[in-house]
Amino acid sequence: MSDGDTICALATAVGGAVAVIRLSGSEAVLVAERVWHGERRLAEGPARQLLLGKLRGSEGEGIDPQCLAVRMPGPNSYTGEDVVELQCHGGALVARLALQALLRQGARHAEPGEFTRRAFLNGKLDLTQAEAVADLIAAGSQAAVKLADRQLRGLLGQRIRAVDQQLTAMLAEVESHLDFPEDDLDWQDPETMASTLVELGRELNRLLATRADGEVLRGGISLVIAGPPNVGKSSLLNAILHRDRAIVSEIPGTTRDTIEETAHIRGIPIRLMDTAGIREGGDIIERAGISRAREHLLAADLILWVMDASKPYSGQAWPEWPVRGKVIPVGNKRDKMTGAAMAGLPVAAEPPVYVCALDGGGLEDLYAAVEQRVWTNPQAAENDVAVAARHAASLEIAASDLSAALPLIASADWELAAIHLRSAIHECGLITGRTAAPDLLAMIFARFCIGK
Repeated sequence: MSDGDTICALATAVGGAVAVIRLSGSEAVLVAERVWHGERRLAEGPARQLLLGKLRGSEGEGIDPQCLAVRMPGPNSYTGEDVVELQCHGGALVARLALQALLRQGARHAEPGEFTRRAFLNGKLDLTQAEAVADLIAAGSQAAVKLADRQLRGLLGQRIRAVDQQLTAMLAEVESHLDFPEDDLDWQDPETMASTLVELGRELNRLLATRADGEVLRGGISLVIAGPPNVGKSSLLNAILHRDRAIVSEIPGTTRDTIEETAHIRGIPIRLMDTAGIREGGDIIERAGISRAREHLLAADLILWVMDASKPYSGQAWPEWPVRGKVIPVGNKRDKMTGAAMAGLPVAAEPPVYVCALDGGGLEDLYAAVEQRVWTNPQAAENDVAVAARHAASLEIAASDLSAALPLIASADWELAAIHLRSAIHECGLITGRTAAPDLLAMIFARFCIGK
């Protein structure tokens, strides 16, 4: 396998109405012309314009009587190389036969993410933009799409490069102190350099502070609906999903196993789980369901502890289990409340969010409570950037290096300061890809689908 090979892959899901096959490499047009045949050669037709032709195998056998082809010469293409896309009829067989014909004519099958990797290697994208391609494909909410779009436009890379450039200039200044210690050059005073370092450290920490929000937008959160039996947990699940997903009954213990669905609450991707009512006793199947519910509670990012608002608080309060997620107490059946809400509710207890799962009353208040506990700041979904775990790891090291370099700069200990500046510059380069090693690139692009 070589980066100079001409590669091809199916760029659309199997079974759709249209199948798009992508080729990239120096011989992309030549290979495509051996399979695609139109009134004029693909190389002679206008670039970036669809041409109608036919697909034929190496023995002249027909594959598709109507296939569109477009060539995009490098360097003005996605990968920076010559690119050809063939748009043939969908279905598994036609696309497979076309792909096999291209492989027989000299192309090789692309590795996962290889098209985007070539775009990175050819300077069309930095590494943060390349990762945004995968984020866009995997996006589970509109907010995640917006985040991927902003990163694909280079907003994160621009901020990292700005820090990188200033650190590089500072390192040059520091090294000039080491190379010409006796000369009276036009150097910055240590106080000015220290002030610059402080501001650059603040910028890195501002980016680092978006990590939690980035993890939410990219991966979503697990939200578990739990509580005693017959308090309306399944009704609340149905209300959030806007459809009857779970069986609802007045009989306690109806839900015996975990029900899992995906949803969105205020732009937050949610892995939603309805669990068996938690109580003592029950038959062996119900007890197994309760045990599973407790397991999910321990792993949840957020817990909606549902209680019957028409009944006393005693006996249905959150049992204060040592869970890692945040707990939102929810008083369901608010339409049946009489007198004081949930008699016996301690003054020191967190007041529940009162809802009625049957008519949707109070759901907006519940969604606001979820949103408040998920985001680290109210405008998180609209942030220009929200870093991923890989970026955060490098930002932490770089920020630590700047903190270590600060007193060294102030005391004119140039040699030790240079060590920390080089390390911080290296970490910035890992984020944008400037100093990324091949094994890191392989790990990143391995999570891409084949046609990207």
